[in-house]
Amino acid sequence: MLGFAIHTSSPELGLMLQSIDEATEPVKRHQVWELGREVSSHLHEKMIEFVAPHSWQDLGFIAVATGPGGFTGTRIGVVAARTLAQQLDLPLFGVSSLAAIAHPHSHIGKDIAISMAAKREAVFGAVYRPVEEDLSAVRFDEVMPIADWAEILKQWEHPVTQVSIPARTGLGETVKGVMGIAIARYRKGNRPDWSTVMPFYGQHPVHR
Repeated sequence: MLGFAIHTSSPELGLMLQSIDEATEPVKRHQVWELGREVSSHLHEKMIEFVAPHSWQDLGFIAVATGPGGFTGTRIGVVAARTLAQQLDLPLFGVSSLAAIAHPHSHIGKDIAISMAAKREAVFGAVYRPVEEDLSAVRFDEVMPIADWAEILKQWEHPVTQVSIPARTGLGETVKGVMGIAIARYRKGNRPDWSTVMPFYGQHPVHR
């Protein structure tokens, strides 16, 4: 079986396939396209081309970046993932775009403070803590003034690694983080229903 990950929360589309189990010939590949505003026109075509020569029936779960990020891209990716998971009767993992950015830094062994520029001199911010192969949110994703984020980091009581992402950055490569987190959760026995996955646009904190 394969996991299939989708990232549409930035101007780049990122897709990834990875074997869930240790197979004789394991699959692990990803691809990124710079689609900008054209993601809605090309997403389904790119997904079909990318999954081949495998079929949808080879999938064991689907994972999707749920934001924060671009409103339209995030919505399109989450809707596509929900539709696929419902039709194929598969678990759907919603993974924070900030957690996906944090995932490559999880080997450091410190808390990971992720900030991404938002509008009106604000940032999307969250803090994640490595837990085995997964990440646990110790401060959930939310949008806040830059000064508030700086104060949070100043008062943080645990060793922390800071990662800052500028606005309008292509994040397609972080589909690998979406996949890494989803596989860890799948192997721990998590099987979330498609209906539980919602996009996060930044207006309110969200618990994931």
